[in-house]
Amino acid sequence: MAPVLGMKRAETSESSVDLTTLIKPSTSIQDFSAAINKDAHTCEELYGPYPPSIPVPMIHKDGRTPSPYIVSKAETMWDMQSYPDHRDVGTPDEWIPRDGKLVRLTGRHPFNVEPPLSVLNKFKFITPTCLHYVRNHGACPQLKWEEHRVRVGGLVANPLDLSMDEIAAMEPRELPVTLVCAGNRRKEQNMIRQTIGFNWGAGGVSTNVWKGVPLRELLLKAGVSDKNMAGKHVEFIGHEDLPNKVGPGPFKDEPWGKLVKYGTSVPLARAMNPAYDILVAYEANGEKLQPDHGFPVRLIIPGYIGGRMIKWMTDINVLEHETKNHYHYHDNRILPPHITAEESLTGGWWYKPEYIFNELNINSAMTAPDHNETIDLARNIAGTYEVGGYAYTGGGRRISRVEVTTDGGKHWEVAKIHQIERPTDYGMYWCWIWWSFDLKVADLVGCKEIWCRAWDESNNCQPTEPTWNLMGMGNNQVFRVKVHLVQDANGNHVFKFEHPTQPGQQEGGWMTKLSEKPDSAGFGRLLEQGQAAPKDAAPVATAPAVKKGSKLITMEEVRKHNKEEDVWIVVNNKVYDCTEYLDLHPGGADSILINAGEDSTEDFVAIHSTKATKMLDKFYVGDLDVNSIKAADSDVVADRIDEKTGRKIALDPKHKQPFTLQNKTVLSRDSFELDFALQSPEHILGLPTGKHVFLSADINGEMVMRRYTPITSNHDIGCIKFVIKAYPPCERFPMGGKMSQYLDSLKIGDTIDMRGPVGEFDYHGNGKFLMEHEECFATHFNMIAGGTGITPVMQIASEILRHPDDKTTMSLIFGCREEGDILCRQTLDEWAEKHSDRFKVHYILSDGAPEGWKHSVGFVNKDLFEKHLYPAGDNCFNLMCGPPIMLEKGCTPNLVALGHRQENIFSF
Repeated sequence: MAPVLGMKRAETSESSVDLTTLIKPSTSIQDFSAAINKDAHTCEELYGPYPPSIPVPMIHKDGRTPSPYIVSKAETMWDMQSYPDHRDVGTPDEWIPRDGKLVRLTGRHPFNVEPPLSVLNKFKFITPTCLHYVRNHGACPQLKWEEHRVRVGGLVANPLDLSMDEIAAMEPRELPVTLVCAGNRRKEQNMIRQTIGFNWGAGGVSTNVWKGVPLRELLLKAGVSDKNMAGKHVEFIGHEDLPNKVGPGPFKDEPWGKLVKYGTSVPLARAMNPAYDILVAYEANGEKLQPDHGFPVRLIIPGYIGGRMIKWMTDINVLEHETKNHYHYHDNRILPPHITAEESLTGGWWYKPEYIFNELNINSAMTAPDHNETIDLARNIAGTYEVGGYAYTGGGRRISRVEVTTDGGKHWEVAKIHQIERPTDYGMYWCWIWWSFDLKVADLVGCKEIWCRAWDESNNCQPTEPTWNLMGMGNNQVFRVKVHLVQDANGNHVFKFEHPTQPGQQEGGWMTKLSEKPDSAGFGRLLEQGQAAPKDAAPVATAPAVKKGSKLITMEEVRKHNKEEDVWIVVNNKVYDCTEYLDLHPGGADSILINAGEDSTEDFVAIHSTKATKMLDKFYVGDLDVNSIKAADSDVVADRIDEKTGRKIALDPKHKQPFTLQNKTVLSRDSFELDFALQSPEHILGLPTGKHVFLSADINGEMVMRRYTPITSNHDIGCIKFVIKAYPPCERFPMGGKMSQYLDSLKIGDTIDMRGPVGEFDYHGNGKFLMEHEECFATHFNMIAGGTGITPVMQIASEILRHPDDKTTMSLIFGCREEGDILCRQTLDEWAEKHSDRFKVHYILSDGAPEGWKHSVGFVNKDLFEKHLYPAGDNCFNLMCGPPIMLEKGCTPNLVALGHRQENIFSF
């Protein structure tokens, strides 16, 4: 961009070092008309020299990076391996050096990123490989060139099993291709109505020069004919093992297991057509693929969405039919706007071929002006500003024009297209174009928005209004940048530009404001859906405005209010006094107290609805002074020491920490034990008896947080163990248990974030305990558990039985479906035998019992409780944990009917 009169782009670097200054832009963007060498024959001669691929990691959260000297000495990305990005430390991907400039969309792990639009604008046609967008579903596989093989099978005359050297020895094809994530610009859809995908901005697009073997040549080598191709497909399978989202699937002959491969297929006719340039690629921008981009080999399908371009590819199969791969169906679909998540599963929508998303639709975006960029009105009123951005389309079609309007579409002006890519021998175009438009600064006076839209040679054009879809894919309405005339800090009038959104969890953008959302997006008026205000409504604030004359509240002040009698929290930069709500909170006071004096936005959003967010309004105190956050933050979390043992404590109530899975044991058909290592073999957990832990993870772009009670305690040094029951999708719960399925998919070496302790029950010993912060005493505990609800009551029982002088007695009723579902039965039976004076257990099975069964069958009831539990009394307390329907319908009413008081009944 070269605006006149000395205009400068706004500096929005996330750190003290502008990482992109260490990488030079491709010379191809300096003079578009002169960039193409008419006599050139190689891609590097045509489009090079390629920008360097050395990543510059952000090695500390304050934005620090390795010194420019270290970066300048690096010859390959691996010379930066000793400088991992601080966000990758402790994850399975720590071994990969990554550029800190990339915007992380799903937290620390897995790695899903896009480059800032300012970076794309700087390099334009060819993107540095280290700054290319990345979509990973899990940990990046560590594969070796010399060991990796690609198999070609199925309906082939000569099956192949090729090494990478054999593939690289074949006649190569090299060409530039723009890759686009199907979710590019999805955050705009999420601001209309939440999709099931995470927040891609407009940077989910990049271009590299790819080198590899044409898929057609591999298929010909395997003896595939280009005759009788109708209905046949070519299937591609990757190396990863990924979690099954929905259960066994619709294909009875090929049911999906708990773990599935990422795969897809294309029609054989397309694969065999040389015009479509499908490539089995092993290089990008003249170098071997980087791990995040599929090393050692991946698929490139020009003109298709990125989700079809399998990375870490292992298998190519010719089939009589479309692939039956799980991810081919349960990903990359554009469903009608009225279809919700529940309806998509019950109506079979994922398997309807008309909704598949393969070829890219037309799209464009503005990269200049950037979000929050400003132009001084007085100094530049007589000049022009170069508006610019990218545009792309699918099917090999050429972008024919890009238009710009400053009056809401009443008049459109044609922008200049910078056509760098040469067409293929078949007349195909596989890359984006970059465009520019000289806008008179004077025309910004009175201008509310700048719009851009693209057309291709089939006269496809971007729509003016958005149409929402469940996956938030293919979002391509006109790109709109708002123009605000404001005063800067020096009192000068400036034009300030506002993009629709910012990627990931970054704040900002006009679509994040309730009053700016569209009136409709294809599924009815948003106001009726509780999503937005009509366009003619006054802006709606997310919290009451700060009273006139009041001051902003600093983070230092917030942190003073961190006690039970004085609890403040921060959600979305609003400060709330939740002291009066502690006793009313359905999740218990501890869920609030754990965030007392802290910013709890991430935790709150992960487990609360929009309705719950609105309920905060009555507790609103003021706005957080965001400038005070950095000053209040401490770089180091102080070690917590256990007073009794002197050992370091693993859990932290205020900060999430990653714990690494070190062992996994299958207990039954759907239950398993997970053993996580603490920070060192000498750490103790730091979990009071009766408390539990928050486990949190980014699952398919959604932050999910659940409570779990470990079966270990402070007496187990160096580890924390959980017994988990996986809940797959079923008719009643089409999505199944998100967290339990995610935990089931973890592999040894994977991590999950934990925080705690939290809970309303704390057993101190000898019958004394705190229940909902009230001191209590029990001589008897009735314990009722269902499924994995055994863990909290078992934790308390274990602590009581560990101390011979604790005379508290316990009677446990444990309900399961089948005998094989009874978790930890050996331990429970041993306790009942060794401690018969203090502990007894009775089992009940709901789905029938084996021959000779000595316990009960059916469901919990009054007679069962009367026979096996202690009678009601002031010092008899009832502890329950299990499915809500069991507790609400079977337990509480029958306990009350037997004379137990409500205040003596506690549910974990």
